[in-house]
Amino acid sequence: MFKKILIALLFISVGVQSQNAITGAFSPKNDMETRVILYQLKGAKQVYISNSKIDNGQFKLEIPKGTEAGMYRLSFSPAVFGFVDFIFGHEDISMKFDSLNLLKPIEFLASEENKTYLNYLLETANEQQKLDSLQIVFFGLKDKKQDEITYDLYVKALNNYTKIQGQYEAKTEGKLANHFIKASHKYYAPKLFTAPQAYLNSVKQHFFDFINFEDNTLKNSTFFGEKAIEYVFYLNVSDDLEVQNALYKNAINEVMQKVGENNEVKTDVLTSLIYAFEQFENGKMTGFVIDNFYIKLPANFKDESLIEEMRSKIKLAIGNKAPEIFWEENGVQKKMSELNISGTENYVLVFWSTTCSHCLNEIPKLHEFTNGHSKIHVVAVALEDNKTDFDKYATKLTAWTNILGLKKWENEMAKEYKINATPTYFILDKDKIIIAKPEHFEEVKAYFEN
Repeated sequence: MFKKILIALLFISVGVQSQNAITGAFSPKNDMETRVILYQLKGAKQVYISNSKIDNGQFKLEIPKGTEAGMYRLSFSPAVFGFVDFIFGHEDISMKFDSLNLLKPIEFLASEENKTYLNYLLETANEQQKLDSLQIVFFGLKDKKQDEITYDLYVKALNNYTKIQGQYEAKTEGKLANHFIKASHKYYAPKLFTAPQAYLNSVKQHFFDFINFEDNTLKNSTFFGEKAIEYVFYLNVSDDLEVQNALYKNAINEVMQKVGENNEVKTDVLTSLIYAFEQFENGKMTGFVIDNFYIKLPANFKDESLIEEMRSKIKLAIGNKAPEIFWEENGVQKKMSELNISGTENYVLVFWSTTCSHCLNEIPKLHEFTNGHSKIHVVAVALEDNKTDFDKYATKLTAWTNILGLKKWENEMAKEYKINATPTYFILDKDKIIIAKPEHFEEVKAYFEN
């Protein structure tokens, strides 16, 4: 249940009085300065509940009195510890974490409902893997005897999966976990398919068979958003970018048809997709979701700040033209879009500062490296509070285009490029299209060496 990649969520705060408790322990003990934060999940929103320091490998969080049942999240800081989602049904919950393997499922020491749900996920995942593997093997078989053996194994696995599903649905009747268990039921055809496309068509056709988009328990979780992402990203794949985006668009249309006119669910699903595409640096698809669906939501269901934030990030996505940069050089106004250094195939745009220790370590290395590459030209924007130090360093950075950005973080160039840390790198092609965004000098170096 640990998840390492986060889809960014919106935060709201609440405050009430304590009652139930959540306790956790890391084994072996971890001495890192770490905090745990408790949120209630409300679709694509996280409602802050409380937080606690992890002391001597253990933590305890009070659940405020009157807190409603539903899906909750423990988020760890630093983020390397990821987060874990769990069900709260007005019972004390105790968890055990493996600090040597954070991808390993957590162990619930207390909370029968979470124990049951976790066991369900593990058992059904095992059976689903068998069924999927047998189907893949079947595509390549050419011997009738092997066909029969594989088919018999498939029927046996399908019967077992159906049995397990039924048992857990019966066991959790009347509990919160039942909503998630029923909706997680995966359709499998009674017979194996001989053609991969027919199999994929069946998976897509029946993907939402067991999901009720009117279920209020599922609405107050990330379930709908996660299923939408699974459908869009993992059932629609192509090596060709244009074809891939066309598949994405078709899949999004299909998801929204399934969702129907429920604006609450629409908002959560669309928000999840927007953040997912933004994480994958797919500016075109981020814009597609916003322009074709999100902005058409009623005013009380959409977040204008989200639209503004994403439109700003789209401008900096890989594949887009780098936003314009203006500066003055020897009394002449210059524009980066018009910069044309003979023989240059790539530009490295770097935002740095003379007051940044990391910069003073990396910038000389970048200068030494790029001076040996005639096809690379560096555009260095120094974000400074004054001109003095810039002049001193700029004279050493020969063959570069050196630009002074006064007012530091408040400089318009810094704002346009969303600079909140230095050094920040962008690699551009000769037409000033963003083609990479390395985080450190070593990644810049590796990009060109590879």
